[in-house]
Amino acid sequence: MGVRGRTGCRCLPTIGLLFVALGAMAADDAVFLAPAHYVGPPQAQHAVTNRAFQGIPSMAVTPGGRLWADWYAGKTPGEDQNNYVVLSTSGDAGKTWREVLVVDPDGDGPVRTFDPELWMAPDGKLRVFWAQTVGHESTVGGVWCMEIANPESGQPSWGRPARISNGVMMCKPLVLSTGEWVLPASTWRQTDNSAKMVVSTDGGKTWSIRGGCNVPVAARQFDEHMFVERKDGSLWLLVRTKYGIGESVSTDRGATWPELAPSAIVHPGARFFISRLNSGNLLLVKHGPIAEKTGRSHLTAFVSADDGKTWGGGLLLDERNGVSYPDGQQTADGLIRIIYDYSRTGDRHILMASFREEDASAGKAVSGAVRLRQIVSEASGGMEAPKAKPVAPRDNKDSEPLRKAPAAALAIEGAGAFSLDVGETLFTDRGYVASDVPEALQGARFLRVALNGSKAVRCSRAGMLHFLTPAPDRNKDSQAEALIKQGFRKVAVPEVPLFNPSSSGNFCTLYQRECAEGDSVTIGKWAVPIWFP
Repeated sequence: MGVRGRTGCRCLPTIGLLFVALGAMAADDAVFLAPAHYVGPPQAQHAVTNRAFQGIPSMAVTPGGRLWADWYAGKTPGEDQNNYVVLSTSGDAGKTWREVLVVDPDGDGPVRTFDPELWMAPDGKLRVFWAQTVGHESTVGGVWCMEIANPESGQPSWGRPARISNGVMMCKPLVLSTGEWVLPASTWRQTDNSAKMVVSTDGGKTWSIRGGCNVPVAARQFDEHMFVERKDGSLWLLVRTKYGIGESVSTDRGATWPELAPSAIVHPGARFFISRLNSGNLLLVKHGPIAEKTGRSHLTAFVSADDGKTWGGGLLLDERNGVSYPDGQQTADGLIRIIYDYSRTGDRHILMASFREEDASAGKAVSGAVRLRQIVSEASGGMEAPKAKPVAPRDNKDSEPLRKAPAAALAIEGAGAFSLDVGETLFTDRGYVASDVPEALQGARFLRVALNGSKAVRCSRAGMLHFLTPAPDRNKDSQAEALIKQGFRKVAVPEVPLFNPSSSGNFCTLYQRECAEGDSVTIGKWAVPIWFP
């Protein structure tokens, strides 16, 4: 298929949007301001078998039912100068997919295209958005847009790419009740009021910044914010932060925003998805339960009937570690489709889940429409990182014998006690699960504490107290030295490949000490407290 229909794009930039003085930049630093060098059908270098990385997807569905998906990829296993955006389509409800377009700025760099987004606009055209910059610079960066005027066709025609804003737009646009189109563009980390609301009042012909929310410096990460127009007319902004999800509410149509504050929705520092459903309820797709912080695992769909005050249900879409970046759309027939990635440099899967609102509300499949882990794309090859040679666990024979008695008991506020079994989630703020429990530790109990931060574990009954933590040369976050300073000794139990056993950084050594009732032991990141009841 040749390059089609390079007609003018209506997503025309306005001079006022370049709110950073580009004139002060060196010519080499501003190369990302030029349109992508190649926009067209995939070439040999873009083959799905020449990718060591792919992820961060988006999707849209046409009124006629054609599915569109995009993401970014590269021949090297990372987010780097080799990244380009891929556009794929399915005309058979996702059974088969065909890649039809790539946006590749300059091959091997230095410019990269990344963080794409797809949107079926009210004018019937498919809008393809992406970010374009050098490295991870996004104060200027750039949100680019390209129209596909015939999205029902598997042979699309596309318009000219146009730069419409500084920054990055990672989440879906929104049409307000006023008819205005709103983009969530962010200038990430480097500037105040970075979570911006960019508005078009003329159907995408021109765009201007109406306002922006300030993300406190200590919480700034990758804003990746989304807007919700509430039923009372206020605008609710939700933002990815270091601590999880922050929120702000504007009552003047987005002109001003109170400084960001933590949301009641508990989440890791990762992308989430929120959208208004046909019923008027809200859909939220996040990691783990509403009030529990997991890692990038347990991708789950919830429904709110009160504009986000409370959330019910909880349909588990994918429980594995390494699932992330949900995006999606509900169609007129009520079917909800969510796209996400899994294992960006390992399995390199782009996946789709399909379900209905009643499934999410019930927290289980009740409609007959639930379809999980549907493959959109599976990549391989490229310049993969060399495989590390397997590392054997150390036997620790130079240590003291294991003592299980007298039996202790442990406590820490807010932490539950669980049997140390394969498959148990080990931390409250990560989705890591125990992959190996050797015979010597059979019958042990553990406290599920946070992996991050400082914790004080109290001995609630006198006896032998144990901790599992990596040796210092295995992992920089080892708590071995801290434990030894508090009187613990290494135990003659072979290292335990506690989770993700392919990484020797997770091989744990056992330490023990007899504790008196009321004794307290302080640990940081990371160690697992255990005892033998």
